[in-house]
Amino acid sequence: MVVDVQCRWSYEDWEPCHFVADPVGQSWKLAFNDRKIQFEHDGSGLMRMRVDERSSWDIVQANWNENGALCWGEVCAKGDLPMD
Repeated sequence: MVVDVQCRWSYEDWEPCHFVADPVGQSWKLAFNDRKIQFEHDGSGLMRMRVDERSSWDIVQANWNENGALCWGEVCAKGDLPMD
């Protein structure tokens, strides 16, 4: 599943990006600004994120910010996010 959303890294400007999930809620990617950010969720509440395939995995927590965007560390996305 691919959904067009808006993403940003840290406090950069929002820009178009692709949310790619397979299967939804278990693993997904955000692709924008020459970055591919991968996420994995094991169902226990543990979520991991890495930037590009060569970097190491970091544990992150998801939170909703005041603009209604879903953020994982310094990465945020807003739009119709299919998380369930």
